[in-house]
Amino acid sequence: MTGNEKKFKALVADFVNTSAELGGIIDSEVVATELRQRIQSIAAQIGVTEATVLRTYMPEDWGQDMARQTYRQIQERDAHVDATPVQQLPLPAVGRLIAALGQALLFAHVNNAATDPACRFNLKEAGQAVTGLGVALTAAANNDTVTVGGNILAWTKDALIVFRDNLQHQHWTSCPCGEDCGSHKNDKAVLRALLADLLLLTDTTSA
Repeated sequence: MTGNEKKFKALVADFVNTSAELGGIIDSEVVATELRQRIQSIAAQIGVTEATVLRTYMPEDWGQDMARQTYRQIQERDAHVDATPVQQLPLPAVGRLIAALGQALLFAHVNNAATDPACRFNLKEAGQAVTGLGVALTAAANNDTVTVGGNILAWTKDALIVFRDNLQHQHWTSCPCGEDCGSHKNDKAVLRALLADLLLLTDTTSA
C-alpha cells in the first residue's frame, strides 16, 4: 500500500470515528466517495494530479475537521427546520408549490445534480416536500386553505431557493445539449414563474 493510499484510508477512518464520537453513524464508502470527488475537483481546478492533491493539499486532520463541520451543519439544519412554523396556505398556492418542486426535480435530474459534489440540492427533502404538500391537499376537504407543517415549508423553500440560484447563474438548463434549441427562453420562463412561487413562502424562513 502506497503512502497516499494509507493517507486516504486514514482520512476516511478519522471522519467515521469522529462522527461516531459525536453520536452519528456514516458509511465509510459514502465518506470515501465524497473525499474522492473533492480531490478530483481540486485537481481539476488547480491543474495538478489527484495524487498531488492528496499528498499536498489534504491536511492530516481533514477527517476530524470535516466530521465536526458536518455535525454542526446538521444541527443548524435541524434547528432551521424546527423553527419554521406551521402555516395555512390557499389551495392554489399549494398546487403551484407542488408544480414548482416538480420542475426543480426535473431540472435536477436533467442536469445530473445527484452526482455533482458542488450541488447542494437535496433530492430526498424535495421529494418529501412534494409528498407533504400532496398529503396536506388530501386533508383540505371543502376548505379554501390547508394546513402545511413547518418542516414541509422549510424543505420546499430550501429546494426552490437552490433551484432559483442554479437557474439565475445558468448552472441548470432544461436541455443541456449545447445547441440553440430554445432551452434558454424556456429556462427564463421557468425562472420567472419560480420567483413568483417563492413569494408564496415569504412568511416562512428567509431566503
